[in-house]
Amino acid sequence: MAYMSSKLSGQSPEVFHLETSDTSGYAVDWHAHDCHMLLLPRQGGLFLSTESSQIAHVSRRSFSFVPADFAHATHAAPGREKHMTLYVEPSYVKRQGQMDGYCGFAKQVNRSGIWQGTEALESILRLYDQLQGSASAEAFQRQLPHLNHLLFEECARVIACQQTLPQPSEHQQQATLVRDIQRYVRENLETELNIESIGHEFHLSRRHLTRIFKAITGETLLDFTNRTRVETAARLVSCTSLSILEVSLAVGLDSPSYLARLFNRYLGLTPSGLRKPR
Repeated sequence: MAYMSSKLSGQSPEVFHLETSDTSGYAVDWHAHDCHMLLLPRQGGLFLSTESSQIAHVSRRSFSFVPADFAHATHAAPGREKHMTLYVEPSYVKRQGQMDGYCGFAKQVNRSGIWQGTEALESILRLYDQLQGSASAEAFQRQLPHLNHLLFEECARVIACQQTLPQPSEHQQQATLVRDIQRYVRENLETELNIESIGHEFHLSRRHLTRIFKAITGETLLDFTNRTRVETAARLVSCTSLSILEVSLAVGLDSPSYLARLFNRYLGLTPSGLRKPR
């Protein structure tokens, strides 16, 4: 018997449909699907809002379930993100709910939540990456329905037997936000990073950004940015033949002399003093 959904394909009898997002600046405003949805971050993290809960962070080692026809919105922190979304036909879940092993999950399908991932789930995701990278496109497409089923089976098992992750405290939410800011800085060193531009990317005022960053890390955002630039520049000086000017530009500084001052402040030496004779 075929289980069909307009979201899944409109023509295919498949009960699962997998989509992968690998981009920067991912954001989808409030909407709903006619399918159940499993959201699995692979790189970075996602912020999820649903009609029954405030915004929550779905991290790399967790996943979220959103029921069919359940309003939700998602966005990623600035920078590179990658996630997988598995859509599941509701009538399939309802039918399978009568079978052993599915009844626990079937009882949970009317509420959203976030669950901690497992080693089994991580193994399935690694298998997905390995097959996609080594098999031909045609062979991978033949294997994809089986992979989708494995993903669903493990997520359904976790949902049936585990409690949802507790709502994070304000401190935990701030710590997650600061980690995303740090990741953004590391991935964008070549740009003009300052408090105003970073605050604009994360929709934070200058005062709020500087306050929570210092409270979580114990250092100012400017110190973290400069220290990260110096650490990255030091690796480039030590391991490449780039000129000091090229290294400066690679970490977002137009002036080699300013880079030298930062080296002296954070490392106690100059870039040329760090470079080993070749």
